Amino acid sequence: MSKSAITLSRITKSFGSTQVLKEISLDVSPGEVLVLIGASGSGKSTVLRIMSGLETADGGEIWVNDVPLHNRKRSSEICGHVGMVFQQFNLFPHKTAW
Repeated sequence: MSKSAITLSRITKSFGSTQVLKEISLDVSPGEVLVLIGASGSGKSTVLRIMSGLETADGGEIWVNDVPLHNRKRSSEICGHVGMVFQQFNLFPHKTAW
């Protein structure tokens, strides 16, 4: 696909009638550091959750090291290579350490 380590192309995501991401695109080169900055509720965490497989995009394509994350048949190839640090310890209130 590309020489980028991560490529997002026209990613969209809605929660009910609220559109959170509207055709977000970006390329991250190998070794590049990228910072997502924005107001609360602007979609930063949603982008990261989609990239780590915790959410599914409604539309668009995601490539990580030339593997199409948007293709569920191949997304397992990068499982364990994309992750995030959660903002809150209670992100999954239905789960415990036990």
